[in-house]
Amino acid sequence: MRDLDNGEALPLLVTLVDETEFTFLVKPKSREDWGWIDYQVNVFKDHDSYNAVLSSLYDSLNRERKLSEENERFKKEENPVDHAYATLLANGAVKKTPFRRKRRWHGNTNEDMDVWVDLYEGPGKAAVVVHLKNTYYGEPWKLDGAYLTRDFTSYTARPFALRMDRPVIVPGQSGNIAVVVDRSAFQTDGGQLAELVLQLFRGDGLLQVAVAVDHTLVRQ
Repeated sequence: MRDLDNGEALPLLVTLVDETEFTFLVKPKSREDWGWIDYQVNVFKDHDSYNAVLSSLYDSLNRERKLSEENERFKKEENPVDHAYATLLANGAVKKTPFRRKRRWHGNTNEDMDVWVDLYEGPGKAAVVVHLKNTYYGEPWKLDGAYLTRDFTSYTARPFALRMDRPVIVPGQSGNIAVVVDRSAFQTDGGQLAELVLQLFRGDGLLQVAVAVDHTLVRQ
């Protein structure tokens, strides 16, 4: 038994007495402004219960607050070139950019959305284009927020440029989300290059897509 170092994580499978299984990723305790904290996990078997809905609301509000803070910080670090590239990629004008598609994968993450992800390599930058098709004939799809981190926490959040070809994807419609990441975002404090993870959350606060963005996509 030992303490986890920063950046380390331990997968944990918890089985309840009724054989319901939950998978968690255990990480080191974090430092908040008011002191050190451990973590508490609330599990609700009935996701529609009052306490479950209230807990989900608090999580969404907290994530929105952190995202707003990060967005304000990233506005100061914006690169107009990256935003221009992201706009071109979102509109399908790949040939007008220096990026080359490296790989593509198809992930039908749920019954509501058909998802394709393209990873692009570029000189000094990497890019991701997420193609979404709303296959649910009910509510329109909206983007709630996006994160680019090393360990799924706001402490390692990195700046990036994001553009969408449409703000809302109605049922039966398709849309694109393009993200451009500069080489500097992959650099750690020690000067090394680390892999990043892009997370896209939909309007109800649930995770829609998670994409590993490898630093090898950045060409010299």
